[in-house]
Amino acid sequence: MINATSADLIPIRLKLMLGGSLLLVSAAAWVASISMMGGMAMGVLGFVLVWTVMMAAMMFPSLMPTVWLFATVAQSRSQFGYHPAPTPLFVTGYLGAWMLAGVGVALMNAVTDVAMGGWPRPVVGGALIIAGLYQLTSWKAQCLGHCRSPIQFFMDHWHDGLPGALLMGAHHGLYCMGCCWGLMLAMIALGMMNPVWMGLIALLIFMENVTPWGERMASIFGAALVIIGVGMAFGLNMVF
Repeated sequence: MINATSADLIPIRLKLMLGGSLLLVSAAAWVASISMMGGMAMGVLGFVLVWTVMMAAMMFPSLMPTVWLFATVAQSRSQFGYHPAPTPLFVTGYLGAWMLAGVGVALMNAVTDVAMGGWPRPVVGGALIIAGLYQLTSWKAQCLGHCRSPIQFFMDHWHDGLPGALLMGAHHGLYCMGCCWGLMLAMIALGMMNPVWMGLIALLIFMENVTPWGERMASIFGAALVIIGVGMAFGLNMVF
């Protein structure tokens, strides 16, 4: 069990270093993602690579508060004789969870081209309705609450050592997928290889996870997706 108050403060130098590193990796991943979209053959392995880089680009800015908390708690464990768990391993576990999700999407895409865009407008509308309705559910609220305030997760599921850091990162990644899969479905439906939709969905995720009004915004985004989806299902030109 960890002390919740130990995560209230973090040295400003460490905070800036970790946050800056995540933002730099995210920026590099954005550049790489856009480059890959233009000229890469999309077999299963290629798709998983592109997907994983995209997730680093989109999710790392929203991950900053959790990384800061993890680093602070890991440092606090030294008073009990444990070596601080390396923060990069936590991030690696997190990204690994998204990579495994990408394997599933890649296998589906290999059969149906589901992620390559070009869906009929009514199908896009249906996907947006599903994504929007999920935004309004208690499951979304529970996963979003975990992502916005993961202290309880660390208190209940802390594991020391290198495997523990990887495990906690992957575990948090699963919660993040539970929070964001509806928005990811919307991105895939609208065109996963379109950097405009990719950027917009990343912004929505950041607003939900980091801003003070994130929980309210999640419901607003959900209602907007349902309205747009209904319009598109009936043939209206809502986003194109």
